[in-house]
Amino acid sequence: MLGSSLILVAALASAVLLFRRSEALAEAPQSQLQVSSLSLVFIALAAMGQLLLTPDNQDVATLQRLLGNLALYAGLPLLVTAVLALSMGWFWSKAGWGRWLLALFALFELLRRMGLGESYTLWLSVALAAALLVAAFKLPVLTGRIALALAAPLILLGISAGTLMTATPPALLPPLAQAAGLGLISFALLQHTGKRQPEQTG
Repeated sequence: MLGSSLILVAALASAVLLFRRSEALAEAPQSQLQVSSLSLVFIALAAMGQLLLTPDNQDVATLQRLLGNLALYAGLPLLVTAVLALSMGWFWSKAGWGRWLLALFALFELLRRMGLGESYTLWLSVALAAALLVAAFKLPVLTGRIALALAAPLILLGISAGTLMTATPPALLPPLAQAAGLGLISFALLQHTGKRQPEQTG
């Protein structure tokens, strides 16, 4: 309960802050921050589902599982991709982001049907942590670099602590690590885009 609450607060607060920042930016960073906000909303929905829904029947349990999959296999990869794109100076159109989201859904479903869901979860967490480290190296703002470098192992633990640790981790460790990681990622994005000038109008 506490773990889901921490993730919900971190994700919602970050989503609001990033979306508000995006409104003052030019098209390229605006797109990446809005995608980040959407990703965080996915994560917040999953946490909200854990808090508000009681799995007293199969339909509710299925809904919780779907929301959890949305957060883990779409929300987090989409968020980290947006961070990487921003740090590398890449720009994708809204259609491009939509296609990438559909590709994430398709990849998860394919590997799930192949019985590789557990391995995919582990390798996904490693890939996300590695992408955050690459983004940290590319960011020009020192505080943003440090935040992303700290977020990388936290996201890794938040997803795969049970697999990576020899002993069973405390129940609060994965959600606490994930919530802290989300906060650090959002801080890095705000630091980076805060150095940009607002879009000129008129």
